[in-house]
Amino acid sequence: MARSSVPVEDVRAASQRAARRSQILEAAKHVFSEAGYHGASIHAIIERAEIARGTFYLYFESKEAVFGAVLDEAMTGLRRRIVRIETGLGARSPKDQLTDMVSSLLEFVVADRPLATVLLSSSSTPDAEAAARLAAFYTEVRSVIALSLETGVQIGLLRRCDPELTAAALLGLVRGIVEHCVSRGESPPIEDVTRELIDLALVGVLAR
Repeated sequence: MARSSVPVEDVRAASQRAARRSQILEAAKHVFSEAGYHGASIHAIIERAEIARGTFYLYFESKEAVFGAVLDEAMTGLRRRIVRIETGLGARSPKDQLTDMVSSLLEFVVADRPLATVLLSSSSTPDAEAAARLAAFYTEVRSVIALSLETGVQIGLLRRCDPELTAAALLGLVRGIVEHCVSRGESPPIEDVTRELIDLALVGVLAR
């Protein structure tokens, strides 16, 4: 029996829709980072994306919807870079794997300054809907960190700890580092930032 295939036209149309959606999200990310959620407008996003108003509404029904989509895209990017530590025969050391993963995560956020600015705005936005959406984003991030901590304990990489409390502490540490990097004219090398973060998280600040 012949296998059905998707028409080339449908594949092309889907690709164009995905590209247009990404174009709008990229424009929105810049507008939110520059004007804040309260100061941002659909008109500004449309102008930045260089699209018609009707095109915007084909993809998003409101400013809140596109803001949520920006955060969803960020969460997807973070999750894509969080991988399980391998412990089988021939696997690299857990610390080396952890270092690579943290470096990838920091590079993803710090290299995208508009995104980093949006993610850091949770403590300053006066808008309840934006604050609630950012709070939900960070709740999900903490749950991902907590799950990673539990896995680290299971494989013997980490000591036993309260995963929720430790996840909150680590998230605060990472947010502080991202804010430091973004506020500088030129960010320090990611490998240097990663090394300091890993040493602080695993060793602390006491002299060895």
